[in-house]
Amino acid sequence: MFCAVLVLVLVYRKGGVLVENYDDKDELRDLEMAKKRNHKVMITDEAIRKVPRIQYKNIPESEYSIIRELAKNVLQISKDENNSNEVAITYSMESKKYIQRGEEYIGVALGGEHEVDPMSSTIAYHLVASAKECIIIVLHNHPSLSDFSLSDVKFLLQYASVKMMVVITNLGSISYLVKGKGYMYETAVELFNEAVSMNNEAKNLKDLQRAANYFLRNCCRAGVDYDNR
Repeated sequence: MFCAVLVLVLVYRKGGVLVENYDDKDELRDLEMAKKRNHKVMITDEAIRKVPRIQYKNIPESEYSIIRELAKNVLQISKDENNSNEVAITYSMESKKYIQRGEEYIGVALGGEHEVDPMSSTIAYHLVASAKECIIIVLHNHPSLSDFSLSDVKFLLQYASVKMMVVITNLGSISYLVKGKGYMYETAVELFNEAVSMNNEAKNLKDLQRAANYFLRNCCRAGVDYDNR
């Protein structure tokens, strides 16, 4: 979108309800240990250093390095200021326009261990409301180190100005959802509602993850690209 903001969201709208590859052996070990623990993974300087530069689909190449630095900043802020809890950065790709006006073009929101509301930042709220395209980068520190939740998907679909949502885990791996040129809102909402139905019938954590994965596997049908690194 483009304004950039990293974040997820569920939503009601007309027509429907929006209701890792690791090469390092130590990282693999840490990942398996994290999945067995019932608490978050603390962020390390090594995780921040390893944040990859990604060639995002449907995003100008000039934004790749900027998004990488923002993703690293999300981890750094969480580590230094928020006890490795969740953080969201909202970024407008129309930064030059905001700079010329003397306005902020990056909003930061601090959350708790399991959630963060990007819109709790007044700057982020202004960007999402006024920008044409935004990118939201969100730090998730779920014990499973999972990427997108249905709440994340809802946020993406709810706001037309949010072009892309990026999720980074406490180990520095990245996943993203981005709306392409062929984005179809109604189809995306239908897929979302189907995933919500699966979520409501879930009996365990595995079923909940399967519901979220249903949207991720099928979102291409709605012109939404998903990738994880």
